[in-house]
Parts: sequence; C-alpha cells; structure tokens
Amino acid sequence: MKIKVLLISLFCYSFIFSQTFDRTKIDHFINHIEDHNQGIGSISIFKNGSEVYNRSFGKKQIPKLKVDAHTKYQIGSITKLFTATLILQLIEKGQLRLDDKLSQFYPEIPNAYNITIKHLLEHSSGLGDFVKGETDPKWLVNKINEEKILKYIAVQGTTFEAGQKKQYSNSGYYLLARILEKKYKKSYRKILSKQLLKPLELTDITSYSRCEKNTFHSYEYWTSWTKMNELEFSNVVGVGDIAATTSAMNTFISNLFQYNILKQETVELMKPKADKNGKGLMQVPFYEKKFYGHGGTTLGTHSMLIHNAEDNISISYSINGHRFNDNDFLIGILSVVYNVKYNLPVFTKSLVLKSEDLEQYVGIYAAIDDPFIITIFKENNRLFAQGTDQPSFPLEAYKKHQFKFEEARLKIHFIPEEKKLVLYQDGDVINYLKN
Repeated sequence: MKIKVLLISLFCYSFIFSQTFDRTKIDHFINHIEDHNQGIGSISIFKNGSEVYNRSFGKKQIPKLKVDAHTKYQIGSITKLFTATLILQLIEKGQLRLDDKLSQFYPEIPNAYNITIKHLLEHSSGLGDFVKGETDPKWLVNKINEEKILKYIAVQGTTFEAGQKKQYSNSGYYLLARILEKKYKKSYRKILSKQLLKPLELTDITSYSRCEKNTFHSYEYWTSWTKMNELEFSNVVGVGDIAATTSAMNTFISNLFQYNILKQETVELMKPKADKNGKGLMQVPFYEKKFYGHGGTTLGTHSMLIHNAEDNISISYSINGHRFNDNDFLIGILSVVYNVKYNLPVFTKSLVLKSEDLEQYVGIYAAIDDPFIITIFKENNRLFAQGTDQPSFPLEAYKKHQFKFEEARLKIHFIPEEKKLVLYQDGDVINYLKN
C-alpha cells in the first residue's frame, strides 16, 4: 500500500459552457477558503488572451507581510514546460533533433547511447528522479553542485529501456536544461530571458537568482502561518526553479497556444495523445473538456497552468500555503467557469494538543500481510507520519484520536488502547498495528 498522490478526476458527461462566468461566484468560493483561513495564494483567468479575473487571497493572515502585484511564486515543475519549449525552439531551427542521442552530451549517463531527446521530453528515458534522495527525500534543501547531481543521476541508473513506458523523471529534464546550456553556451537563466521572456515582455517570470527579492515564500499552518524551509532552487534550474506571477504564466501559455512562440504543429507535438506521450504538456480533463498545461509542486507551494483552446481560456494559480486539497481548488474554479453545480468544501475545526498528549501515538506501525510501514513521530509539538520510502507529512487533529492530512484526503484514526491506527484514503481502510 502506498499513500496516494491525487489527480484531478475525469468526469464523463457533458455540460453547457458558460460564455461569461460569474465573478461573484468565484469570489464567493475564494472567500470561503479565506474566511476559514484555509489557504494563501493567487489566481488568474484569461479569456481570448486577456485577463478577466485576478485575485490574491489569504495575505491578511500573515502580519507585516509585504507583497505587490509583481510578487512571484515558485511554480515548481511548470518550469519543465518552459524547458520543453526552449528545446523545441532549437528543433524548429534545425539545431537539435528529437532523435539526437543523450550520449552526444552526457555519454557517462547509463544507456545514454539509446536515450534520445524525444525520450527525455516525454519522460520515457527510463532514468530515475534525482530530486528524491535515497536516504533523505529533502536532500536538495542544501546547495548541491552540478557534478554531484550528475553523478547521482548516473548512480540511479535506469529502470526500463528507453521508450518502453512512461515514468515521470526530474532527471530527464535536468539533463535537457543542461543540454540547452551546452548548445547556447549560456546559463539557463540567460537563455530563458533572451528566447522567451524578453520577446514576450514577461518581466514577472524569472529563473533562479540569489538577487531575486520579490518572491513569496511557502507557508505551513500550525496555530498560525509560518515560513517553510524550501528547496535550494539552484539545484533544480530548468526543472523546478522558475518563479512567476499567475498573470505572467497565463500570458506565456496564451502566446504558446496562439502560436507566437512555436509553430502550431510543434505545439500539437507537445500534447499527449492516446497512443503517444506528451512533450512538455500534460492533459487536465474536466468533464469532456480538455485542458493542456503543467502542474508544479515545491516543498510548500502548489501551482497549475492550463489552457483550453476550444474556449480560449487559460487558468493559472499558485497556492503557497494551504490546509485543504489543492485539487479541490481547481475543480471549484472550473465548476464556476463552466457553470457546473459544485458544493463548497467543508472545513473541520482543528484541535491544538499538548506535546505530552501526542506521545501516545508515536511509534512504528505495520499492516498485516503488507510490508508498508507508517512511522508516527513528534517534532516541535507536532505529529507527523511517514510511509516507507515517502516524505513525511504533518497530521492535524480534528477530533479525539483523529487526525487528517487534507492535501492527500487522508485520515488516520488512532486506537491507543489497542496499539492500533486505521488509515482512510479514497475508500481504502487499512489497519496498522504498533510494533
């Protein structure tokens, strides 16, 4: 058993598109989140290439916070959409080919003589994920040099032959970003600026720089909002380092689908098809509507950038502090935009427990006939859970002996007198016994 990552659901019945959505309904939805102190972030909506809605929320919950319309959010893996676009620009110019081998640039990487640019773009290279440290899933919170990262990618090796299947790989996009730097003989930051940002006059998007000051931190909630320790973004340049405003993200994707950056046939090539993997674009379905874009998650910020060509709508958001499932946020926004009936999420009030009250839950729990282990531990008067080979996550008490982690729609109920916990997620109910 693994603790599940949630994706937006695909619904299969039709509905009528609302040509003009109700701004007051979006405000009502966001007010509900803000009034219950459930999140911090920003959202932008474009229609026909122009912004029709923009709102920041939750900022009033952080005393002395200074932000403005140009304050950027770390957008995580949405960076990969920019990297793919830059690679495909080179391909359109004839300076790179989809079937060029990785061995031309990094022969020391396992299976480099069989892995192509195409495989790297579509996550079918078989390479691992350098972001996930073997012994420390948060190993990139400290600066790591390129040599060490490349060595780690090589040590991880491959899990399948190139082109055999698809498996999301941060390592593949790290190599694509470094290939860009080799081809242009410039830093990724300078390439991004010259090839995309300056032509589109996107002053509110930037690749990593220690000089960048106006970027919003990620926050977590424990009786109040506090800053989180984030990734060292110099480790993930071209993979997950870009910071942007939601308006600037929408400007970028609107231009991409207006074919102002790449040719129409190239943009079509980026989309995943039934029998082909996408190259930089992912599909986000909502009822029969198909949006294309990319999501991004750092250690604390969740972002989404999507576009629907049929209705010419672009939606982007960044949530850098949340106590609810961000998947529900997107479904709520799309429901308003498309005039679909939607119930507001129900938020339960959290309980604040004393440190000594948490001791009874601490321990290692194992499921019967399952090697998956859940470790419950206490840190700074907070309770955390960690599954086998997975990052830890905080537990928030909402009833006696009952805790939740809304991001994954997960609940854990403890039965201390039986040395037992029960995990609930997506209809699964699994019992664990304390060792």
